[in-house]
Order: sequence, then structure tokens, then C-alpha cells
Amino acid sequence: MTRAAYYRFVARDPSETKVKEMQVTQAIHEIRLENHFDSYGSPRMHREVIKQGIQCCRNTVAKYMQKAGIQANRRTKFRISTTDSNHDQPIAPNRLNQDFSTEDINQVWLTDITYIPTKEGFTYLCAFVDLHSRKIIGWKTSRKIDSELVIESLDQAIAFRSPSAGLIVHSDRGSQYASAAFRRRLAERELVQSMSRRGNCYDNAPMESFFKSYKTEEVQEVYGTHEHATRGVSEYIEQFYNPRRLHSSLDYRSPIDFEQAITRTSLVGET
Repeated sequence: MTRAAYYRFVARDPSETKVKEMQVTQAIHEIRLENHFDSYGSPRMHREVIKQGIQCCRNTVAKYMQKAGIQANRRTKFRISTTDSNHDQPIAPNRLNQDFSTEDINQVWLTDITYIPTKEGFTYLCAFVDLHSRKIIGWKTSRKIDSELVIESLDQAIAFRSPSAGLIVHSDRGSQYASAAFRRRLAERELVQSMSRRGNCYDNAPMESFFKSYKTEEVQEVYGTHEHATRGVSEYIEQFYNPRRLHSSLDYRSPIDFEQAITRTSLVGET
């Protein structure tokens, strides 16, 4: 190649394919700068790129992520059992039997407790999720893992949702959920209790999935204090998980977007 031909080559406009690659790759880098979005793999990243008005397929995003050396940031996973099923309190039947299909919100709520390490000791998080929309509808943190923690979290969910009688509340067999105080609160609202089989995490899989997401997407280091941990939970749930995190089970919509779509469909049906 002559010198003149070389300079004509390097000065030419980039191809359409190269422009698309630069556009998509730049969008991916910008999305990853937002808090928690560095945990996204190609399926969710593809949806975020589409939301920015850039038309491309999922395989294209996966290819450009790989080419740029971009991977989902999966932080260290850790787990500790918070279930104390060695008690003499009543055990409710398993009314779900791993059937997680629902037709609407406020039919089934799932709940569980997880731990959050801090330099002061463990902070415990209890959360309630609506099975249909995967939205966190009630949560509380505490330095103690007791029935008061789960009742306060339940009360928040009830105040937010005002559920009708007959709603199923499913948990593990932990002593907190089997306590007389928690069972009494359910009875007062005519809510139906359900419990997983002993030691079977799959019986509450969507709830386990939320805690897995929280642990891998939010918890990057040991929090300094209980208050710091609580702020982290609040920021993750209220600013990311409910309004923005895309769920494959919701056709890659966030819980809030999914519920708003239900409301719009309902309003259309009434006209």
C-alpha cells in the first residue's frame, strides 16, 4: 500500500458496524457507572441499552461486552442460616408446594430473614415480597432476630398494601414466624399462613432470589454500623430494586413498572 493510499484508508469514515459498536460499548460503560448496574450481564444490559434508544440484539451486546472485557460484577457470596426450626410452636402446612404462579398482586406474600455483617455484629433484615410483582412491600432491620422484627416488617407491608382476607403469607419454619405473636397478627387480618418444609430453600425460592441479589449487588464490604447497613438496605430496595432492577420473570421490567402496567391494563378494562 502506498503512503497516499494508507492516509486515505485511515482518514475514511468508520463503517456503520464500527459506529454501532462504539455506540453500544459507550452506552454499556455509562450504564455500569450507575450504582448496582455493574452487576448486569448481557440480558439485562441489553434491555438497558434498548431503553436508551439504541436498537440492537442481545447477542450484539454480549459480543461487545466480551470484546471490551466487561463482565457482570459478582461479589463474594456468603450465607448463614437464620432459621431456628427447633421449637415446639405450631407449623403451618406448605400451601404453595413450589407453585409460584399467581394471577394478581396481593395473592401471595413471601418472607424471610437474612443477616448483614457489620463491625458491630450482625444486623438482621426481614423482608416481604409480593410473589406476583416481586416488589418488596415491607422490610425492617434490627440488631435482634426475634418475632418483633418480622411483625414490624409485616405491619409495614399491611399498611402499604391493605390486603384482603385470604392472602397467603409464606415463610420458612423459623421460630419468629411460628411465634404466637406473629400468628396472632396474621389471624387479626385473616391472612393465611404457609411454611416451607424443613431445610428446603426451594420452597421459598423467589425470596431466596431476592436475598441473593441483595448480597451480590449491594453488599460490597462489611458495614461499619447497624445504621450504615440499614441505609444500604433502604437505598438498594427503594432506589434500585423496586423502581429500576429488571427481572427476567417480569419480562425484564422492574417491580414498580410491572405493577404500573397492571394498573393501566385494569383502567383500560374498566372503560
